[in-house]
Amino acid sequence: MEKLSSKINLNILNGIADLVRVLDSDNQVIFVNSAMEELMGASAKEMTCEPDGRYFCNLSVAERTLRTGEIIQREEYIEGNFYSVKCSPIFDGEEIVAVVEVFRNITMEKKLQREIINKNKELATEMNEAKKIQVGLLPEKGFIGGAMIDYLYKPSNILSGDMFNVFEINRDNLGIYISDTVGHGFASSQVTMFVNFMFKSLTTKALLNPATALEEIKKKFNSIDLDVNIYFTCFYGVYNRKENTFKFSNAGHNPCPILSRNRTSYELLTAGLPISRMFEDVSYEDNVVDLFCGDKLLFVTDGIPELKNSTGETYGLKRLGDILNRHNVDELQEIRTDVVHFTAKEPKDDMTAVLIKIM
Repeated sequence: MEKLSSKINLNILNGIADLVRVLDSDNQVIFVNSAMEELMGASAKEMTCEPDGRYFCNLSVAERTLRTGEIIQREEYIEGNFYSVKCSPIFDGEEIVAVVEVFRNITMEKKLQREIINKNKELATEMNEAKKIQVGLLPEKGFIGGAMIDYLYKPSNILSGDMFNVFEINRDNLGIYISDTVGHGFASSQVTMFVNFMFKSLTTKALLNPATALEEIKKKFNSIDLDVNIYFTCFYGVYNRKENTFKFSNAGHNPCPILSRNRTSYELLTAGLPISRMFEDVSYEDNVVDLFCGDKLLFVTDGIPELKNSTGETYGLKRLGDILNRHNVDELQEIRTDVVHFTAKEPKDDMTAVLIKIM
């Protein structure tokens, strides 16, 4: 021990809460600090390292450090506890004369780590189940109420803040809405379900008047008393196939739907504020356009037009209108292909597009 006295400050080692031991060149314990001595109930003189691995002995690691000079970090499970063990060489000049091993008890960290992993697994399971419910709320593609329905729905996360629906109000009228909740994840997905439920709970009279429907949804949403940072936009319209009209109102949704007719397209612009506790005293207004056989209405959330390529150029609405004007079949697949080509990668934001063709 005299040879090592200049290399080790025993007072410092004894003051360390971690377990510390020193093994000589014969791989025998020559020092244990106070923490290890208290735990083991034995001093260095009384402690031996047996080949069966008891008493904190892993001879092969210390032997390797003595031979190579490596600093080795490992984990060991000893008598019901996990330890992070660091084995370092002690030099006398260029000669390795001993190794020092520090045992840090990480049992609590391991327990917390397992709990976090298990909680994450539970959360992932719950989110996957919520995703099934969310996807189950989407309408069927195909012919409904004098229109052909198709859509593209690609959440950026397991759960989406985007939601839409197409539903028959009565014999002559078809309801169509698209909404976008701020953020992604569980909270925003719950808002999408709230919106879906609210449309199903409204009276026929309210559903036939988009501005009234949005005002009732706003009133109910604000009564929940959620954080002001949770809000959503919603564009809602009613297609009357008997009168060939589309009555619509907007609660802050941007962009508004694109109407494509005879190879020309334009946006159905209308003002309105998002549904949020920040905006209590707001009202919405109805607008009406005529629709004809062959017309197309494209509803999208901001995830598509706000995409940027490597040069910072924004995808925009014009490209969407041009695709609608050029193609009469597989328009949404054309949009998907064009988006990937434009960005040169899979988009990270929610991508939602709903196409209504008037038959």
